[in-house]
Amino acid sequence: MATDEQPPPPAAVDALRLQLRALAEASDLTVPDLRVDAPRSVERLPAVAKDGTVVVPRSLVTASRARQLWHLAACLGRTSSPVPRQRQRAGLLLFALAGVVYIVLLVVARQWTVIWLAIGLFYPLGSWTARWERRAMEDAGRRILAAAGHDPAAIAREAFGADPEPTFWRHMISNEPTPRERIAAASHP
Repeated sequence: MATDEQPPPPAAVDALRLQLRALAEASDLTVPDLRVDAPRSVERLPAVAKDGTVVVPRSLVTASRARQLWHLAACLGRTSSPVPRQRQRAGLLLFALAGVVYIVLLVVARQWTVIWLAIGLFYPLGSWTARWERRAMEDAGRRILAAAGHDPAAIAREAFGADPEPTFWRHMISNEPTPRERIAAASHP
């Protein structure tokens, strides 16, 4: 088992690259590079960098095959579908609009108590827009899983079925859908 200071096992990273290649080739997509993210105190979700490289957290290298397939397909879904980028732009626009409204409120109200409004509203808004974008990635990723001969519902149940549901408050500040949401979305295409 790798520690935070040690790089992940090269064989495990190569196996992950092979899975990414198989998924991409099954959907006639260009095979992107894969990079394991640097150690962090809080790992980021698998994502696609601006140059098209799929960046995965260290925990994904040793995760179950189903979880690996799910996240790799979602990253490929980000590159193959315009919807995640559209949702990202819409989320940024919504966040900017909320920021303008907040500044106007701050100037008009001239009370520092309005600052707490930002903490109470902006953080959940940012998390919701990130989840909205992640759902679009996973929607497109399910098509990639199906093209590669995998049943998206079975992969979702295997990858997330044992995960506990987050509390309401934890879900409000989470950037990813709950296990139940993922399984339900995969079960009802």
